[in-house]
Amino acid sequence: MRTAHDWNDILVACQVRPVTAAIWSEVFADTIHDDTFSRDDDDLQYFLGQILHESQMLERMQENLDYAHAERIQAVWPTRFPTLTDARFYVHNPEALANKVYGGRGGNSAPGDGWLYRARGFPGITFKDGYAHLGDLIGQDLVGVPDLLLEKHYALEAGIHWWEDRIPDSFLGDTVRVSKRVNGGVIGLADRQRITDLAGKALA
Repeated sequence: MRTAHDWNDILVACQVRPVTAAIWSEVFADTIHDDTFSRDDDDLQYFLGQILHESQMLERMQENLDYAHAERIQAVWPTRFPTLTDARFYVHNPEALANKVYGGRGGNSAPGDGWLYRARGFPGITFKDGYAHLGDLIGQDLVGVPDLLLEKHYALEAGIHWWEDRIPDSFLGDTVRVSKRVNGGVIGLADRQRITDLAGKALA
């Protein structure tokens, strides 16, 4: 089983900032054991490639919805904001934006649910239904206390359970298929592949 020292070396080799790696290494050592993943290091390599990209190398634990430009909002959600005029109200208005883009689906039925169940943790859990399902997997009330996913141990534990529940072993070896399952597309594919390659070398 890997120690905190081992994990510190692995995370730094994946280009996580040393100060950040030092903080997270104990969490990884406490949470990831020899039987945690069904395919051991094969899973770990692709898991690291995805969560490190999604979290900006463990620096960000929740989605940043504070957009400075209407053009960017429109580019991210073109069907929700067909014109720039539609998007301008949501510039520097993250709570309203979350309620607009996440409200009314995925179990988000009450006013404010879009913001309450915005993306947190790994790889970015969204929607009340997503929080409920993952909460059942880890035995925590994530619907009642969604900010648990901002706590490092719960974030990593939940991310592992999400991965084992959602990423089939047959996807391993194919970064495109894994990325589509994680993100819904291939945004940031080159960086995901770069980190996945670094993780493979670090784990060898």
